[in-house]
Order: sequence, then C-alpha cells, then structure tokens
Amino acid sequence: MSAAQLAQALSILPRIKDKNLLVGVNTADDAGVYQISKNTAVVSSIDILTPVVIDPKVYGMIVAANSISDIYAMGGDPKLALNIIGFPGNGDPEVLGNILWGGQEKAQEAGVTIVGGHTFVADEIKYGLAVFGYIHPERIITNAEAQPGDIIVLTKPLGVGILVQSVLEKKDQGIDLRRAISAMTTLNRDASYAMRQAGAHAATDITGYGLAGHIVEMAQASRVGIELTLSQIPVHKGTLEILKQGIKDPGISMNLASFADRVHRKDNDSPLGNLIFSSETSGGLAIALPEDKLSFFQEKYSKSAPVIGRVTAENPGTVTALP
Repeated sequence: MSAAQLAQALSILPRIKDKNLLVGVNTADDAGVYQISKNTAVVSSIDILTPVVIDPKVYGMIVAANSISDIYAMGGDPKLALNIIGFPGNGDPEVLGNILWGGQEKAQEAGVTIVGGHTFVADEIKYGLAVFGYIHPERIITNAEAQPGDIIVLTKPLGVGILVQSVLEKKDQGIDLRRAISAMTTLNRDASYAMRQAGAHAATDITGYGLAGHIVEMAQASRVGIELTLSQIPVHKGTLEILKQGIKDPGISMNLASFADRVHRKDNDSPLGNLIFSSETSGGLAIALPEDKLSFFQEKYSKSAPVIGRVTAENPGTVTALP
C-alpha cells in the first residue's frame, strides 16, 4: 500500500484521546509508545514481509531484523514478540519450520523472546512479527524532533529492493548478494545504542517507503527542510549498474506517486535520483544529530555511517536532493 493510500484511510478514523499515548499515528513514526508508569513506556510495532530470498531460514532472520528495527529506531529496547505468518495450506512444513527458526534465532540475538503468534492460510508466504519493548518516556527518539543545523547519517547502504528485483527478473548475473543479505540480517541495535549516547534528535529506519519517503516524513513531522547529498549516499555494489539497465523495483513507482511532489531533484532520471525512492528491506537508520556529536557517534558505532544530509530551517516539510 502506498503512503498516500494509507494517509487517506487513516484520515477517516476519529482522533484517539488518551493522555498516556505518547506517540501515535499522527507523525507516521516507526512505532507507537504508551506510558505505563512514571519511568516506563511500552514501545510496539508490527511488520510483515513476503520472501526476499530463497533460503527460508535467512528469510526468517531478515523478517525478524526488519520488525525489531522499528523499536531500535525509537531508541527503545525490544523484549517480546509474536509471530504472524501466512502459509499455503499445502506448503512444506519444513519450510515453515525453517522460517520460524530463522526468526527465533535473530530475535534471540536481539534479546527478544517470542511468546507465541498466529498462523493463517495464504496463497503466498507472508511472515512478520509484532514486537514490544520498553523505553523511558523522556528518552523517546521520534522522527519529529530534527533541528536546523543537524546532520543526517545513514547506517546501511541502499539498493536491496533493486538487487532483489534483478534476481526476480533473472538479470543478476555477476552480482554478489552476500553483502546485501548480510546487511538485511544485521540488527540496528548498535546504531540505536550509539545514537542514544550521542544525543540524537530524531531517527527513522529506512524500509518500504525508501530513503526519500522516510526522510520526507521526518521533514514533515519535524517541520524542517532536509537536504540530501546524493553522492554521499552509500549504495550496495551493483545497484546502480542494474538501474542503468532499466530494472526498477515496484517500490520506486509507488513511492514516486506518494512523495515526488515533496522531493526536489535536479535530475529526475538519474540512477541515484531514482534509488532514493526504492523500497528497502531491513534498511539502516537515518539519524539526525547535532554536528558536534558526529565524532562521538562514530566512535560509539564503529561502523560506516556517512553523513548524507543536513537539516535546514528553509522549505519545511520538503527534501532537496543535491548532486
């Protein structure tokens, strides 16, 4: 479903009035946050994916990492999860078991206990997790507090959607997917810990709406402008070459329809200009933090997280893509 369709559907709903609801749907954030005591709030989210790789266990690991990421993006600590899986009625139980095994293994790595779940019959496999964690009510990191002067760092390369599409079209000859799979199965835990210590103002994880869509949501929620420098964005090897062949994942069209009017690009047809609209799976965190905290963040994170943009007071609610 596109962001525009979802926004239209949500506009029908009456506004929820609950003083303990600290983060709801109004800012299109990564997870909801509900306060249960003076020093504790529950942070929760749910996500579901169709297979992006052939290996069922690896698919389960990717799904778990993707689902748990929403809690990390808010600065929370994930604790519990419920499986939700749609599986063909005549499907191989061994495949189902391996999917759940992969999800459980990745959840355990995150310190998350899977306490049960729900299964249903479906024509195609769908797997996801509802994840619950804890956070201090005064330490929530939303997408709505980016400040002019902040810099934006990105903790994983872009291009997963394009690479997966090339496999589906059997045009992935010579492309090594191992790094992309490694990125998708890597938890955003270390990035989350580092951004908390560095005093990040805002964050979001990059998934279905692509970098452009999620950064637009940050700009709108924070009422700021954001400038992205395309040449600084990390990209999985082989991605741009695939784009140059005209291979695009369906997410690009969907996200262009939803967000293109709020993203100013000088070259609308460049590979990088299109890549920022591509859907990602278990992508990295885009983090807005004070520029003077960058070195501290990089020291704590100790992995690649290049500066890809800057927050401005001009053009609130929009993104400018610079070469």
